[in-house]
Amino acid sequence: MNKNRKVFAGAFLFSLVCFGFMLTHHTITIDEETWILADGSSLLWLLQGRFSTQIFNWLFTQNGNYAPFLWDFLSIVLWNLSGIIYAYSLLGKDSGDKRLPLFFFCSYYSSLPFVVGEILSFSMFNLQVCVAMVFTALAFWRSVCLLKGSGKKEIPVILLLLIFAFGVYQALICVYVTAVVGYCLLNFMDGRERLGREIGVCASLCIGSIIIYYLINMGVVFLTGTADYLEENYVGWLDEGGPLRALFMAFANIARVSFGIPVGEVKIYGGVVLCAVTAAFVLFSVWRFFAEKGGRRKAGILFFTAALTAAPFILYLVLGTYKTHGRHLLALPLAGGIEIWLILSAIKRSAAKKTAVVVLSYLLFLNARNMNLLFYYGSIGYEHDRTVANQLMYDIKKGGMDYHKKPVVFVGMEDYDSVPIETSDTIGGSVFAWDDGNIARMADFLATEGYRIMKPTPEQIKISLDQMEGMREWPMENSIRETDETIIVYFSQPTGKWFLTNNVE
Repeated sequence: MNKNRKVFAGAFLFSLVCFGFMLTHHTITIDEETWILADGSSLLWLLQGRFSTQIFNWLFTQNGNYAPFLWDFLSIVLWNLSGIIYAYSLLGKDSGDKRLPLFFFCSYYSSLPFVVGEILSFSMFNLQVCVAMVFTALAFWRSVCLLKGSGKKEIPVILLLLIFAFGVYQALICVYVTAVVGYCLLNFMDGRERLGREIGVCASLCIGSIIIYYLINMGVVFLTGTADYLEENYVGWLDEGGPLRALFMAFANIARVSFGIPVGEVKIYGGVVLCAVTAAFVLFSVWRFFAEKGGRRKAGILFFTAALTAAPFILYLVLGTYKTHGRHLLALPLAGGIEIWLILSAIKRSAAKKTAVVVLSYLLFLNARNMNLLFYYGSIGYEHDRTVANQLMYDIKKGGMDYHKKPVVFVGMEDYDSVPIETSDTIGGSVFAWDDGNIARMADFLATEGYRIMKPTPEQIKISLDQMEGMREWPMENSIRETDETIIVYFSQPTGKWFLTNNVE
């Protein structure tokens, strides 16, 4: 770190620029409204198999509340730190002579909006994930030390680090696997061909930590239960079409994300940069394949370059699913950083290297632009929701209705007008339209604006639906009605998803 302090300082400053809008404009996105003012302990993280997150919250938060700005800033710092640890573990022996590739490695690692922007947008979860990312990086570093002969004393340390990391977020399994594949590829290109021991040791550590994690989680599930909807959403082997279709779609998803290919209305945010890096790496791999002599060397290049491309998706290949978001693919920035390092390090001619630097600088500029725009676009949805919340509560108060004594039933959803903005996952979503109208989310969001309304029971919601005759869509006249038990706000005709979300039969 001392030798490369200017490189790391420059990359960190660049990441701050990328997150400049997020750090200077407080917004509340989907899910954050649940935690910012939570006034009681919750087992939600345990139900999702994230017991390490629960431990973190017990130690550092009150009821899972997060601190705006502080959580985000510390997350950026820790994400950058994990990049430095990966750089040292993977590239340390060459970094002193290749500071320019090192800068691009660290900068790309911390600026990919599709991944880093998405995961850091969840303030109630981003610091925990970034702590776990550092733990995963440390586990990989100690794994490298173990491979170099530091002794078996490393094994329990590595297992503990990985178990904690996986207990924060299961997607970190892919990060460790990607780091190992990158390590093997770099060593193979340096002339080492026998990497069976490295693969075997790291695979054993990873599988061992996964087994222990699941054993612990089984005990937690026995005591607290589980969120079954997660398995239904992300395990695809029993989907319509059968296992072969699920496997095909899982592999097709690698190409879809890596090349930023939109499918219908589903787009890869900032996919141009992902596509450019992937295409450049494919060309680099083809060049190295034909440059190598002997079938063994060619096969090794083909295997490890393909493995590096697929490694960020390994968990989703196992699950047989293509239903992934950027926040699930935490290893993509690491894989892309390694690819950029390899490409830039391989260029020897001065003119070609200058051209590559210009192109990579442009790609980093696109990342910074897209990141700030992403959070700006998200603020549009947030400001809309704030306006709706305050106008709505003004109308309720103006009607003389006491929301402290009667629960408020929101029927349907209130979405903002279509504007030419790009969204990514929950960023940019309106809480008044999410899930076609989630009453609990609306109530939590209203609390962030200073209105602590009562939440209705499913039975109260059902009764209210029979008392809506003649009501018009808010904010028109007769869109809010007070009954003996509730206050009804009519946004729109409820959909099937609305009934399911609010547990109304």
